[in-house]
Amino acid sequence: MVSTLPEREVSPASIAERTRLRVEEDESGWSMVATEARHGARLRRAFREYLEHHGHPASDFDAAEAVYGELVGNCARHAPGEIRIAFRWDDSTLVVTDALDRLRTWPFSPDDTRAESTHHAYALINAFTGRIHVTRDPAGGTRASVVLPVLRAAE
Repeated sequence: MVSTLPEREVSPASIAERTRLRVEEDESGWSMVATEARHGARLRRAFREYLEHHGHPASDFDAAEAVYGELVGNCARHAPGEIRIAFRWDDSTLVVTDALDRLRTWPFSPDDTRAESTHHAYALINAFTGRIHVTRDPAGGTRASVVLPVLRAAE
Protein backbone atom coordinates (compact mmCIF):
# COMPACT_ATOMS: atom_id res chain seq x y z
CA MET A 1 0.00 0.00 0.00
CA VAL A 2 1.17 3.52 -0.71
CA SER A 3 0.04 6.34 1.56
CA THR A 4 -1.56 9.31 -0.15
CA LEU A 5 -1.15 12.61 1.59
CA PRO A 6 -2.46 16.06 0.69
CA GLU A 7 0.07 18.07 -1.33
CA ARG A 8 1.03 20.20 1.67
CA GLU A 9 2.05 17.06 3.58
CA VAL A 10 5.38 15.31 3.11
CA SER A 11 4.93 11.95 1.41
CA PRO A 12 7.26 9.00 1.95
CA ALA A 13 7.97 8.95 -1.80
CA SER A 14 9.03 12.62 -1.89
CA ILE A 15 11.40 12.13 1.04
CA ALA A 16 12.82 8.94 -0.51
CA GLU A 17 13.63 10.83 -3.70
CA ARG A 18 15.83 13.29 -1.77
CA THR A 19 17.35 10.98 0.84
CA ARG A 20 18.48 7.46 1.46
CA LEU A 21 15.22 6.17 2.80
CA ARG A 22 13.32 2.92 2.42
CA VAL A 23 9.74 2.40 3.60
CA GLU A 24 8.02 -0.95 3.41
CA GLU A 25 4.47 -1.72 4.47
CA ASP A 26 1.95 -4.50 4.14
CA GLU A 27 -0.84 -6.02 6.24
CA SER A 28 1.68 -7.51 8.70
CA GLY A 29 3.75 -4.42 9.45
CA TRP A 30 5.47 -1.15 8.57
CA SER A 31 9.19 -0.47 8.46
CA MET A 32 11.54 2.32 7.55
CA VAL A 33 15.31 2.67 7.28
CA ALA A 34 16.88 6.10 6.77
CA THR A 35 20.34 7.58 6.86
CA GLU A 36 19.04 10.43 9.04
CA ALA A 37 16.64 10.09 12.00
CA ARG A 38 14.95 13.37 11.08
CA HIS A 39 13.48 11.70 8.00
CA GLY A 40 11.76 9.15 10.23
CA ALA A 41 10.28 11.99 12.25
CA ARG A 42 8.84 13.50 9.07
CA LEU A 43 6.93 10.26 8.38
CA ARG A 44 4.86 10.50 11.57
CA ARG A 45 1.62 11.21 9.67
CA ALA A 46 2.29 8.45 7.12
CA PHE A 47 2.76 5.98 9.98
CA ARG A 48 -0.56 7.01 11.51
CA GLU A 49 -2.32 6.65 8.16
CA TYR A 50 -0.90 3.14 7.87
CA LEU A 51 -2.24 2.26 11.33
CA GLU A 52 -5.66 3.69 10.54
CA HIS A 53 -5.83 1.74 7.27
CA HIS A 54 -5.02 -1.62 8.86
CA GLY A 55 -6.13 -1.04 12.46
CA HIS A 56 -9.37 -1.64 14.32
CA PRO A 57 -11.44 1.54 14.89
CA ALA A 58 -11.24 1.00 18.67
CA SER A 59 -7.45 1.54 18.54
CA ASP A 60 -5.98 4.68 20.08
CA PHE A 61 -4.38 6.13 16.94
CA ASP A 62 -3.74 9.49 18.63
CA ALA A 63 -1.66 7.83 21.35
CA ALA A 64 0.19 5.63 18.83
CA GLU A 65 1.07 8.67 16.71
CA ALA A 66 2.21 10.61 19.78
CA VAL A 67 4.46 7.74 20.92
CA TYR A 68 5.96 7.41 17.43
CA GLY A 69 6.52 11.18 17.29
CA GLU A 70 8.15 11.41 20.71
CA LEU A 71 10.38 8.36 20.33
CA VAL A 72 11.52 9.10 16.79
CA GLY A 73 11.74 12.83 17.52
CA ASN A 74 14.11 12.12 20.40
CA CYS A 75 16.26 10.06 18.05
CA ALA A 76 16.37 12.97 15.63
CA ARG A 77 17.43 15.36 18.44
CA HIS A 78 19.76 13.18 20.47
CA ALA A 79 20.97 10.43 18.13
CA PRO A 80 21.04 12.01 14.68
CA GLY A 81 22.15 9.51 12.10
CA GLU A 82 20.87 6.23 10.76
CA ILE A 83 17.56 5.01 12.16
CA ARG A 84 15.53 1.85 11.72
CA ILE A 85 11.84 1.81 12.63
CA ALA A 86 9.64 -1.28 12.56
CA PHE A 87 6.07 -1.95 13.61
CA ARG A 88 4.46 -5.36 13.54
CA TRP A 89 0.82 -6.21 14.07
CA ASP A 90 1.38 -9.63 15.64
CA ASP A 91 2.26 -7.99 18.97
CA SER A 92 1.60 -4.27 18.19
CA THR A 93 5.23 -3.45 18.92
CA LEU A 94 7.04 -0.38 17.61
CA VAL A 95 10.83 -0.79 17.58
CA VAL A 96 13.13 2.17 16.97
CA THR A 97 16.86 1.49 16.56
CA ASP A 98 19.51 4.21 16.39
CA ALA A 99 22.96 3.51 15.02
CA LEU A 100 24.82 5.81 17.44
CA ASP A 101 24.11 3.97 20.69
CA ARG A 102 22.75 7.18 22.26
CA LEU A 103 19.27 5.95 23.18
CA ARG A 104 20.76 3.44 25.63
CA THR A 105 21.17 6.24 28.15
CA TRP A 106 17.83 7.80 27.24
CA PRO A 107 15.99 9.37 28.97
CA PHE A 108 18.61 10.04 31.63
CA SER A 109 21.64 11.02 29.59
CA PRO A 110 24.00 13.08 31.77
CA ASP A 111 25.36 15.01 28.79
CA ASP A 112 21.88 15.90 27.47
CA THR A 113 21.37 19.63 27.85
CA ARG A 114 17.71 19.25 26.87
CA ALA A 115 16.86 16.83 29.68
CA GLU A 116 13.54 18.50 30.44
CA SER A 117 12.12 17.79 26.97
CA THR A 118 13.57 14.28 27.10
CA HIS A 119 11.87 13.57 30.43
CA HIS A 120 8.62 14.97 29.00
CA ALA A 121 8.85 12.57 26.05
CA TYR A 122 9.59 9.63 28.36
CA ALA A 123 6.60 10.53 30.56
CA LEU A 124 4.30 10.68 27.52
CA ILE A 125 5.51 7.37 26.13
CA ASN A 126 5.22 5.73 29.52
CA ALA A 127 1.69 7.10 30.03
CA PHE A 128 0.45 5.78 26.68
CA THR A 129 2.26 2.44 26.66
CA GLY A 130 3.03 1.64 30.28
CA ARG A 131 6.60 0.63 29.48
CA ILE A 132 9.54 1.33 27.23
CA HIS A 133 12.21 -1.33 26.84
CA VAL A 134 15.70 -0.11 25.86
CA THR A 135 18.47 -2.56 24.94
CA ARG A 136 21.66 -2.71 22.91
CA ASP A 137 20.93 -3.84 19.36
CA PRO A 138 23.01 -6.85 18.21
CA ALA A 139 23.78 -5.03 14.93
CA GLY A 140 25.02 -1.97 16.84
CA GLY A 141 23.28 1.01 18.32
CA THR A 142 20.35 0.99 20.70
CA ARG A 143 16.89 -0.51 20.35
CA ALA A 144 13.85 1.03 22.07
CA SER A 145 10.59 -0.91 21.89
CA VAL A 146 7.06 -0.15 23.05
CA VAL A 147 3.70 -1.84 22.64
CA LEU A 148 1.30 0.59 20.99
CA PRO A 149 -2.37 0.79 22.02
CA VAL A 150 -3.62 -0.46 18.64
CA LEU A 151 -5.38 -3.57 17.39
CA ARG A 152 -5.38 -5.02 13.90
CA ALA A 153 -8.70 -4.85 12.08
CA ALA A 154 -10.50 -8.16 11.62
CA GLU A 155 -9.65 -9.72 8.30
